[in-house]
Amino acid sequence: MWLWTATNFFPSRHRCCGQCCQRKITIKKTTGETEQVTEYYHRGVVAHLIGFDIPVVLDIEMILPGEGEIVAARRLLERLLVRYARFFDAIQGDALYLEGPLFNLCLKHHKHILAVLKDNNPALLADAKGLMRGEPDLIHQEDKRLVRYWDEEGFTTDSIQTPFRVLRAEETETKQERIAGEWVEKVQTSTWFWATTIPQSLIPSRQLRYVGHDRWKIENRIFNALGEHWGLDHCFRHDPVAIPNFILILFIAHTLVQCFYRLNMKQPLRGRFSLIAVARQILLGVATLGTHLAAWLHPRHAARLNPPPT
Repeated sequence: MWLWTATNFFPSRHRCCGQCCQRKITIKKTTGETEQVTEYYHRGVVAHLIGFDIPVVLDIEMILPGEGEIVAARRLLERLLVRYARFFDAIQGDALYLEGPLFNLCLKHHKHILAVLKDNNPALLADAKGLMRGEPDLIHQEDKRLVRYWDEEGFTTDSIQTPFRVLRAEETETKQERIAGEWVEKVQTSTWFWATTIPQSLIPSRQLRYVGHDRWKIENRIFNALGEHWGLDHCFRHDPVAIPNFILILFIAHTLVQCFYRLNMKQPLRGRFSLIAVARQILLGVATLGTHLAAWLHPRHAARLNPPPT
């Protein structure tokens, strides 16, 4: 399965180009007053595989100024169906992707789709809530979280005539908070709805819920990690052609280093060196054209006595 996510790149209040999106933000001055300023940024739809130990990005489609996210997502999907059709059987997206043309495009190419169901589809959400008022189909305890499942098939809308499935998951979790020096237990309940063309016979309720929540892991495993350690937060050249090329090259480098780290290095070495440390050693080796010996090639005692030059 692959997932698409829309994300922002390189926000700036000064630099812009012909493909920059714009938004108004409120800033606070040193005097305490607030001011509205224009912020320029690039935005793109990113397709990446989920359900694997290594997060693999397949492609990116930039969103043009004044363009909706769904328009760019359709362009991206049509390109992926030509290049990587055998890599995935289903796609997953946020509530915006629960719309007729996109569902029909996936069904035309024999691909399933999973999307969050929220208030932007009020009629469908109301129907789902009305049909799922009774006893749950399944109750499962996961550590401190109790999950109730309602799972129904046969839903349709005006724009989606092919029957699809709706899953409701009610998650009740007990958390502890320290208030006034004492631990207090609080019960939090959240309800999720997903609409999908994946039948119950193919993926049961519990597994479908896990898939639905997998998209949140991508923020930490890809975007946050690349922004903090790999330079994704820095625009080396503000140009409409250079920006997507830099992003794609960074995704490729991130994937290759992770493949080397997880699939080539042995477990004892992975216990001594983090992924970021290995990436820095590779960068140092490239920069010095092989004159520097990688740290993991040193015996442990020799590495302590003769640390590599900086």
